[in-house]
Amino acid sequence: MRLSLTAATAALLLPALSGADTLGVRIGANYWDYDISGTARYKTKLSSNDIDVNDELGYDNGNLGYFYVILEHPVPFLPNVKISKTDIDEDANGVISQTVTYGNITFQANEAVRSDVQLDQTDITLYYSVLDNVVNLDLGLNAKYIDSKGSITGAISGTESADVSGWVPMAYAGVGVDLPFSGLSVSADGSYVTYQDSDFYDFTVRVTYSSPWRVGLDAGYRKIKLDLDDFDGSYADIEFDGPYAGLYLHF
Repeated sequence: MRLSLTAATAALLLPALSGADTLGVRIGANYWDYDISGTARYKTKLSSNDIDVNDELGYDNGNLGYFYVILEHPVPFLPNVKISKTDIDEDANGVISQTVTYGNITFQANEAVRSDVQLDQTDITLYYSVLDNVVNLDLGLNAKYIDSKGSITGAISGTESADVSGWVPMAYAGVGVDLPFSGLSVSADGSYVTYQDSDFYDFTVRVTYSSPWRVGLDAGYRKIKLDLDDFDGSYADIEFDGPYAGLYLHF
């Protein structure tokens, strides 16, 4: 499954219902402490070859820093822009509980394995501020580029690697409420798409404090789910979820 960025952005050539009153820029960085769960298989449709990423590969939790830039402007018809980068890089040791085929290699029952996974995500979100006052509502599209590399090495069977990449256009929505005279706000946003039998979503809920000194605090919960059915040969149902906190500058 490879979907073009052009298709994702073309649908945004629609009039804005409303926009920001002034030009605004936000640059932020968050620290995310997440749990990993789910199953994975590669180049086989048989669910009997599912490998549990916790019980068999040994993954538990991880942490990382991710970054974003937001540009909101008062120009009619042009969408606001958010660009974010999240790179997950983990490795673990485990034991395969039963004989499974992963790609072109069959791992034996009770075989010790070492694995690593890299899941790099670049999100380009184009959205309109439908409401922009005490209650905020944003609608748009997110073009998510996924570049994933993973490998499993068995003590007996050898190494198999999986390489999955492609653009995924997703619907985007965000909603928030500003608490008057406090600098505090509560909000949630997320992206979602279902394509054939694959599902992707990435959502965040947060509490934000914007200080008068152009520095803000951001804390909340983020969850990413990849439910893949023959996405570049991968079949997986993987979740990354947990709390995060960070700082941002706003101008």
